[in-house]
Amino acid sequence: MLKSMTLEVVGNQPLVCESCEQRVERLLKNLDGVRHVHADAQNQRVEVLFDTARLETTAIADRLRKAGYETKFENSPSS
Repeated sequence: MLKSMTLEVVGNQPLVCESCEQRVERLLKNLDGVRHVHADAQNQRVEVLFDTARLETTAIADRLRKAGYETKFENSPSS
């Protein structure tokens, strides 16, 4: 089942430019099950469309955290 999720970047390392957006999009697109990613530096949001049968919501936040981006779920992360 496909699910859309929005995360807000809240940590000390914000998205500041187009290059940051592209980096985040690349990081998440490499996860098995991610169908679409849109990172928005202006609003500090990352929107992800993914297959819940192939990927847990926490894996998305974990990937961003390991890259230095602290996030919180803007909408419910439940499947």
